[in-house]
Amino acid sequence: MNVNIRNYYAKDAQDIAEINFLFNLAYQYNGDYKPENIFCAEIDNRVVATGYLEPTESCEYLDKEGKDSNYVHRFILETDSHGYEQLEQEIFERILDRATQIKKSYPHKKIQISHACEHTDLESIDFLFSKGFYHSLNYFIMKRDLTLPMPEYSLNHEIEIKRWAMGTEAEKELYLQAEEDSSGESWSKARLNWFMAGSEWDTITAFHHGKPISSCMTWGISSDRSATEQIFTHPDWRRKGVARATIIETMRFLRDEKQKNEATLGVVGSNQAAIRLYKSLGYELIDIHLLMVKDIV
Repeated sequence: MNVNIRNYYAKDAQDIAEINFLFNLAYQYNGDYKPENIFCAEIDNRVVATGYLEPTESCEYLDKEGKDSNYVHRFILETDSHGYEQLEQEIFERILDRATQIKKSYPHKKIQISHACEHTDLESIDFLFSKGFYHSLNYFIMKRDLTLPMPEYSLNHEIEIKRWAMGTEAEKELYLQAEEDSSGESWSKARLNWFMAGSEWDTITAFHHGKPISSCMTWGISSDRSATEQIFTHPDWRRKGVARATIIETMRFLRDEKQKNEATLGVVGSNQAAIRLYKSLGYELIDIHLLMVKDIV
């Protein structure tokens, strides 16, 4: 058996689609996925396992200033195959080596790689422990039954909440700037374009005098369920009911326009304010994921 582990080529698309359809789409159409950060295990000219490093929004600051020396630039690590676990582990090691190469280019910046595990996946968690990973935080996965009654809200009449298609590059830049102003960092343009091209993508945004002040993004997960994610509100508009109203309008949109029965979201377990808001809107905890991270030195 002739095994070759190498970087990704465009000709690998069909083989990778048979392993993981979403991996294949991301490799081809998401500009954040760079061939030098994607690895493939090939047996007799056929790719049977693959894995990658994906930059998060924190990596936008690798090549620019604006964050202090303790700021962490985090990449996501994923692998998959059809039963070739040993080759997945070899790809895993190649990805660790690649992360070390990236760190050498940014010696004065903190770099981590991460992988999220379901809390019941003890085998994967234990494997990551053996590779120097540690538990960083919990993600609470929450679900809202959209067939139940929706809460009401009232807002300043100068605030307009509407579906925002972001049809121009200027509007995309406006959205990303609003996210950065609200959260301290934002998605890359490539990541935004990737999600906008996805199944049943929409964004519901609150505007004040034409400026976006709060937003909730949604995309299809199944015939019955959609995500309610990328929720942010400008600091000047927090604790004024704007985020609550934006999420309610998103849930109504999913129920009435998309005929969905469920909405789900993920929230960092320590974000008590957000969890209180989501609970008040009828979201219930359905799962917990553990974020495992490794510091690259």
